[in-house]
Amino acid sequence: MDYSNQNLQGRSFKDKNLESYKFINANLRGADFTGANLAGADFTGAQLQNTNFTDAKAGIPKHWRAMLLIASWLMLGISVNITGLTSLLLVNFITDTDNIENKFTIIISVFFLYIALYIIAFSLDLLIGLAIFVFPGALGMLVGITVTLIHLYIETSFGGGRIIYPGIIFLIIYCAAGGVTFGGMIVEAIVLAMNKAVLPDNNNGVIVGIFGIVATIVIVTTKVTIPVGELGFNIKGAEPGARALIFANIIMLTVTLLGAYIGWRALKGDQKNRWIRSCAIAFASIRGTSFRGANLTNANFTGTTLKSTDFREAILTRTNFNKTKKLDLARAGTTYIQNSQVRQLLITGEGQNKNFDRLDLRYVNLQGAKLENASFIDADFYQANLQGANLSRAILVRTNFERADLRGAKLTGSCIQDWVITGSTKLDGIACDYVYLKWVNGDKRDQMPPRGKFIEGGFVNFVRYMLDTVELYHEKDINPRLALTVLKKMSRDYDQPFDIVALGKKGERVFIQVKVSENLIRFQENRENFKNDYYERYDRGLKLWSGNIHHLPPSVNSFIEKRISEVASEKTDEFAFIDATYVAGDYTENYQGDTTMTGDRHIYQNENSGILQNMSGGTMYCGMQASQENVVSSQQQQSLTEAAEEIQALLKQLEKSYSTEATTGKMALATEVIQRIDSNPTLTAKILSALQVGSVKALEQSLNHPAASFVIGALEDWQKT
Repeated sequence: MDYSNQNLQGRSFKDKNLESYKFINANLRGADFTGANLAGADFTGAQLQNTNFTDAKAGIPKHWRAMLLIASWLMLGISVNITGLTSLLLVNFITDTDNIENKFTIIISVFFLYIALYIIAFSLDLLIGLAIFVFPGALGMLVGITVTLIHLYIETSFGGGRIIYPGIIFLIIYCAAGGVTFGGMIVEAIVLAMNKAVLPDNNNGVIVGIFGIVATIVIVTTKVTIPVGELGFNIKGAEPGARALIFANIIMLTVTLLGAYIGWRALKGDQKNRWIRSCAIAFASIRGTSFRGANLTNANFTGTTLKSTDFREAILTRTNFNKTKKLDLARAGTTYIQNSQVRQLLITGEGQNKNFDRLDLRYVNLQGAKLENASFIDADFYQANLQGANLSRAILVRTNFERADLRGAKLTGSCIQDWVITGSTKLDGIACDYVYLKWVNGDKRDQMPPRGKFIEGGFVNFVRYMLDTVELYHEKDINPRLALTVLKKMSRDYDQPFDIVALGKKGERVFIQVKVSENLIRFQENRENFKNDYYERYDRGLKLWSGNIHHLPPSVNSFIEKRISEVASEKTDEFAFIDATYVAGDYTENYQGDTTMTGDRHIYQNENSGILQNMSGGTMYCGMQASQENVVSSQQQQSLTEAAEEIQALLKQLEKSYSTEATTGKMALATEVIQRIDSNPTLTAKILSALQVGSVKALEQSLNHPAASFVIGALEDWQKT
């Protein structure tokens, strides 16, 4: 039946026998082929988006299976015959006393020849082994021909006796025997793999395969090799029962068994001779079900048998291969199912604790997959379907999720350093209590949120908040005051506030991450225009002020300016600290119910103070906010000494958990101190009182700790707000 080029959208072919039907270039969007027999069906170039093939059976028709088996046995017979004749010729040469005197040496040489063959077959690609023997043989033949021509010329011109070159003759026969034997091994490996790929996976299939192979070898040996060797080539010892024939049979049997083993390993995914698998599957797919060039976007092959099916050039965007059977025997071409690791993951949906680093996983369908603790460093999930997938505690460092579907996925405890998501990434319904922002020497670090957990939907809102940001990169000699001055001017010109949500360093470059409105950077072109505008203004400013800080305008924000300088001078190649206040305030549960962190973080043009970091109840410090919700009256001042002692005690208590050798460790320690102050109304009152009476310098002098200046810097800036 021929349905080619017809519009069959939405049609039901459920449980139908569609063997050898033609659907070439047909429109079958949304059609139902559940349980159908698709053996030999041709879907070349068809539109099969959202089509259901659940539990269908693809492959080759039975009559074609028989023809392919007969063809493979004929190939096997020819190979066995050539191998046998070559073995007889080699033995005949050894036993011929007219050709060579030292038979023992030659026998030992032949023995080592076949030892070398087997070693190469097990350890190297068969094609390399073939070249090892063919090249010297061809070279020997070339030398032999050249020497013979020279000899004939001398004999004709000057006369002379007969010259024999047994060494050259032996080299040619030796290498020819090795090359032919290796060639036979290759053919037999392919044939045995073909039989495995064509025959059904049951006892009957095994019996038919073994019977066909044994019968072919017996018939060829007795009815072809012996008569051809004895009569056609006049090889001595080719008659039945002769020692030469026994030797030849041993070689044929050994080569056949070795070829069978190599073919079996190739089908199991052995990378040394994967081309054998490709040849066998290509042969076994002749007249099999064809999806070549078809569009199978969102098609469902759950439970489908796909042996001898052609997927070359097919579009497999989010195609569901869960629980498919014999997908490893389908002709994959260059599609992602050619990768055995990817193929197994698609079939089972189980990748817990496994390593998938740097894998190309574009367009795959892993809906509902179990991927806990898996590593996907530098993996690519472009346009992949990960709905409901469990990615808890997964390593997603530099993982690309552009246009991927993560709806309903679980991400609690995963590390998302430098992951790639865009506005096209589907994030609704993600379940996540917390994530980690850094991956350092195999460890997850910088938990977000630092304390507590995201409220329901909080992680998605946080990610979307961060999506509308632009990273502005500078060399390590960045001028912080100029950078903030440029942002202030741009904020006024664009008539909208900007938020500095992160500062960091990647390699030798410092970056300032600025949040802007979605409309401003909706398209990549707009994002690039914004960056270019900033860089042009910054460069003009550098030329205008020539790097002289005394010619710069007044400080825009001393606290942020100081943090940028510290980031630029940090020796670590890669780190960042992020404004977690928006997260902590709006996206996470309150820690022990004692602190509510709210307020915007707008950077905008103000006539008096320029760019402001307006916290409406606190200020950013190393990504945290110091809340003023519980501030007591300034009349209830406490002793400066008591406040300093309290802070000193906190520093001593917490320093065991943080390293103070690097700037990042000091920042983290100071951040924790500020949080503790936030949660202690009495201590908050003491410190605020000290700041209000202008005792900041005295307070700093009373502290003796490497991170003291960081705490004071945050508190001083807090006082200004």
